[in-house]
Amino acid sequence: MGAARDVFPDVPTLKSRLKEKRDYRMRFRDRSASATIVSPHGGYIEEGTSALARACAGPDFNFFDFQGLRLNDPHELHVTSTRFRDPDLMRMLAASEVAVSIHGMGDEDDMTIWLGGLNKEMKESMLNALREGGFLVNPDSPRHRGESKLNFVNMAKQKGVQIELPNNLLKSMFVGPRRFAPNGRCIKTTPVFDKFVKAVRQVVHAEKRRMKKLAQASGHSNASTPTGTTAESMK
Repeated sequence: MGAARDVFPDVPTLKSRLKEKRDYRMRFRDRSASATIVSPHGGYIEEGTSALARACAGPDFNFFDFQGLRLNDPHELHVTSTRFRDPDLMRMLAASEVAVSIHGMGDEDDMTIWLGGLNKEMKESMLNALREGGFLVNPDSPRHRGESKLNFVNMAKQKGVQIELPNNLLKSMFVGPRRFAPNGRCIKTTPVFDKFVKAVRQVVHAEKRRMKKLAQASGHSNASTPTGTTAESMK
């Protein structure tokens, strides 16, 4: 979301000034997976992104969700992605091949998803999967491009993809006005929600398979290379 200026310059400052479980909380699952799915502005900050990130992570990928619990002025808990740092998140990203971050961009667009991030191949796959799912997607957005190396989504080994969702699209993914329940109750979702989750998981699973094949090919190549001779010198 495009707030003009964050109230808190970073997560440690936010933690030092606010009370956990009253103003915010963090939920994460480290599954030692190849991918980490993140909602850095979850809860009421960019409402709906917590449920989406959790569903996209499913039972098999790492998951990190920063939840703003303030109903009044929740945007004040927004910390921009280039300064969003948490030890648990950083640990998971460092061990992950790729990352996906899910954001809400308010009313900056009507129904079009903006894609960003530095993993160009995965971004292209995400573009195709979302379009096949019936979504409008802009891969060359005017803002929120997620191309800074300081953006946490690009701190996975192969970097990542940033997904920005407009408010009207987020509304269409949920039944009724409520998109976040701080008490943990299930939020009712629509088929649009399911289509989005299916598309994202499809891409992340494909990336996992691709990385596995590359690792197997590299292992086979190394195994067949004579001792003391590099693959480069054999060309």
